[in-house]
Amino acid sequence: MKNNRLDLIVFSALFAGLSVLIFLVYQPFLYIIVLAMVLSVLFHPTYEKLTSFFHGGKGFFAALLVVVALVFLIIPLLFLGSQILHQAQGFFSMTQVGRGQYAQALQRNISDLVGHVVPGFSFNIQDLIKKVLAFVTDNLGILLSQTAYIFFQTFFLLFTFFFFLRDGKSMLKTFVSLSPFEKEQNKEIINSVYQTINSVIRGTIFVGLIRFILLALAFYLFGIPNALLWASIGGIIGAVPGLGTPFVIIPAILYFLINRNIVPAIGIGFFGVLLVFFIDNLLSAYFYGKGLDSPSIFVLFSILGGIIFFGPLGFIFGPIILSLFISAVDMYKILILKKN
Repeated sequence: MKNNRLDLIVFSALFAGLSVLIFLVYQPFLYIIVLAMVLSVLFHPTYEKLTSFFHGGKGFFAALLVVVALVFLIIPLLFLGSQILHQAQGFFSMTQVGRGQYAQALQRNISDLVGHVVPGFSFNIQDLIKKVLAFVTDNLGILLSQTAYIFFQTFFLLFTFFFFLRDGKSMLKTFVSLSPFEKEQNKEIINSVYQTINSVIRGTIFVGLIRFILLALAFYLFGIPNALLWASIGGIIGAVPGLGTPFVIIPAILYFLINRNIVPAIGIGFFGVLLVFFIDNLLSAYFYGKGLDSPSIFVLFSILGGIIFFGPLGFIFGPIILSLFISAVDMYKILILKKN
């Protein structure tokens, strides 16, 4: 008995030490692995349908979907990212002291407008936007300013995505074989985790992209400067539960009102109402309602905390971690409390 206990202690210490070492080895590729998993979850239903319909061709269809992801998702996102970075850097330099008639006029109009209500009010637009734009330029600059870095990161991402797509089932079976739980319990746990993560990913990425595209078109048509920059910021803010689209549209309305452009202010306001109805009330509720059973405040903190901890990709990682935690709670209910 003592020998068995000693063996267990030695094995536990060895396993813990090796787990730390394996984390340190894989830590530089953590973003790549997680993003490859995200892509595999998004494309897995299509991959299953193709291989089932043609009765095979796993390697071919996995490679085909890798090319589709590269052409229709990754390359457009990299291009948009470079344009957003360019606009952010341009706007940041425009708002420096002594530069930018636009920034000076906007600051003067806001000060005059509020000054009628609050005497002595002063407003410095540089202090307001400095942290936001610095965050955008610092993080996007690291990702987009080094061509070789982008090339190798993209290559390893697609390489990992291919193997996750082709061999994902066998990998999952290997992990399940190590589980001490019964077959039905494992199946229920996996389905719960998959459904939750799938809804979060689709709700975050798809809804965010649709919101970004619609905001960029609206801002461009109504003549808001640096439309891509503000649409990207608006797309992220709009995805935060508790804030949503109104926190994106209201500043645009105020921008036109401050510049005494009433008709565009009414137009962007009407567009905002349609966007709230279509995006917040229909699409977001559809995707999040299918998997992520959590109060909005926790989703809010998962997004904000994810961005603070992980950087720009935290708005995806944060909700995924929350979804995994919720799945772990469901596992506790099923396995420990014996409740379905």
